[in-house]
Amino acid sequence: MTSTATPCLISVLSNSLIFNLIIPRVPIQSLLALLSTSRSIRSLLKSSPDTFRYLDFTDLPVANVDRTPLDTGGISWRAERMDEALTEEEFFSGPLRGIFYSLTQQKILQNVSTLILDGMAVTTDILEEIMLDTSGGFNVRVLSVRGCFKFNYPQVETKKIFQLIRAAVTQPTPPRLKALYIFGCTTPITYLKDPNWRAEALRLFPNSVAYLPEDPWYLPLSSSPRQIIDHFGNLPGINAEKIIEAAEGVMKFDFILCRGPNHDSNFTEDPIVMRLAALPLGFGCMSCGTSPEGPGVYGKTPSGWLPLLAPPPITTSSVEAAWRPPKKPDGTYPELYARCYTCVQHRRCTRCRSWICENCANDSEIANFIARFVDVEAGVVPTEYLHGVVYNWEGRPVGRRGEYDLLCLRRCMKEVFGYRREFEFSGFPSTLLRLEDTPEGL
Repeated sequence: MTSTATPCLISVLSNSLIFNLIIPRVPIQSLLALLSTSRSIRSLLKSSPDTFRYLDFTDLPVANVDRTPLDTGGISWRAERMDEALTEEEFFSGPLRGIFYSLTQQKILQNVSTLILDGMAVTTDILEEIMLDTSGGFNVRVLSVRGCFKFNYPQVETKKIFQLIRAAVTQPTPPRLKALYIFGCTTPITYLKDPNWRAEALRLFPNSVAYLPEDPWYLPLSSSPRQIIDHFGNLPGINAEKIIEAAEGVMKFDFILCRGPNHDSNFTEDPIVMRLAALPLGFGCMSCGTSPEGPGVYGKTPSGWLPLLAPPPITTSSVEAAWRPPKKPDGTYPELYARCYTCVQHRRCTRCRSWICENCANDSEIANFIARFVDVEAGVVPTEYLHGVVYNWEGRPVGRRGEYDLLCLRRCMKEVFGYRREFEFSGFPSTLLRLEDTPEGL
């Protein structure tokens, strides 16, 4: 006779595969409550080091703190007197330190490999305790502190953060922390929730491309899906490039430095300061299909050329899994092109987001590929690059600012302002720019 008994929770969680899929997704409050339900469940959960491997504190109210200013000049705060010896760092660190102490007493903290503290009152003091811990109190391999308001001051906190990174990767004993999510954005990317986002993203790609990358870092977005802290050049004593080089093979980050030629003293006499590559570019240059610095490719280029991908993996604390992109249908990994805003300024179409590299066009030749309508009207663009199209501005169903948008001549300028046949202008009080017909392929 076949038994129809429903499996109990203990028998389900005894399966390691099911355990590792379910338990990391259970909030810490629920896990602690589950421990108190029965001795059998408590024994099962306490016997596995993976029970508290992944902890997310972002929904834990007691872990955060009011962000209103502290007592200054003897003014009361929350109708209470503050301890005059209490520093701001100590005040904001209090809630998290209390939780860490409690988890240490319960012998839980030492088992945490992935710790999510996004958007919380994480101070550089707490960051230092986790990154430079040598006592064994923290065994965190993957740490996410994205969107923490205490890190929103580039001139102060960013310098401290890079000093901590330098100290961690240069200390005699390699740090336990291997992956740090810190400058990323925790806000969900709305277009990924839109059922039409795929069609919109495909519009940005050449017609011959059927593959759409699955991570925003590999999409030509109008802006990066992460916070922009654009440069470190004006932080005294901080050489971001040297620090990231020292971290190669030791620690990974959710940001990469721009490798554009404008930062290379061999390319320009006056290189610009090092900046974050905060602008994903999708595919390579519209002309040559690549870039002077070359793309980042998983397994082929230095790991520092590729960022950690958000969100951090849940079912594993493997750093490799945190920065390895999904493969393309042909089994290869996608190429990553990303630069800072300065390196693609005036080189990127604001509509389809294709761009032209420095090898294919110097500063004076950019208008041959990407231009404004006012430049076309003024004759700045050579006629051979306009493909014999007749352009008009007035009467077009676009905002007036469109005449100053950078548009690629290969596609978007023609689609927005170009016409082939004169009768299409009938009735428009238009300013026309008529060009001699040239072969379509030019």
